[in-house]
Amino acid sequence: MTPISVPPQHVTYTVKQSGSISPSQWHSFTLAVTEAFWLLPVHLRPCSPTNGTRLERASMMFTHPGAFEFGGKDEGNHKSKSVMFTLDMSPDLRIETEGQPIDFFTRIALLMLYHHCSGCFEITSSVGGVSWALPVRWAIRHQLIADSNAPQPFSTEGFITGAADELLIRSVSGGDRPFTTADWGLISELEFTLEELKTGKR
Repeated sequence: MTPISVPPQHVTYTVKQSGSISPSQWHSFTLAVTEAFWLLPVHLRPCSPTNGTRLERASMMFTHPGAFEFGGKDEGNHKSKSVMFTLDMSPDLRIETEGQPIDFFTRIALLMLYHHCSGCFEITSSVGGVSWALPVRWAIRHQLIADSNAPQPFSTEGFITGAADELLIRSVSGGDRPFTTADWGLISELEFTLEELKTGKR
């Protein structure tokens, strides 16, 4: 099967740091995003921001104790721009994952910042709350967050227990699960279509 280079959704995430991150918050975030790394299929995990090779260990995302950085690459060797957060005040970020598989990890990382560095970031998605529905469900399932709070509101109809939600969560879980860029294109499309149906926009 020919790899899909650009799945249907092109989303921009805007991140503004509104407060200082305490060492304890950064530590909590570090533990959560490290756990998330290992819970994802290998091909949804981030790559080195310098050469695009798949990261073999979660610790490789932390280039030094106060920095978190990652990149992404699909099967067609398309590299996305790297993303970096630091313990110190960071400049505003505009993240465009270009619909690549790294998009899911990016949303998970932003959700972990939102929950574990509470009050420190203002995070928005250009498509609104639909961006956070699957990451929140996934993070709750894996006990990385305790509630459904998200940077933007989304539909909680059928929350966690819906059959379609369950299928999507399982599809993006498990380090040994085979996963391709084509799989990501299908999941991405289903994810957004499901939320449109829930909110009556389709």
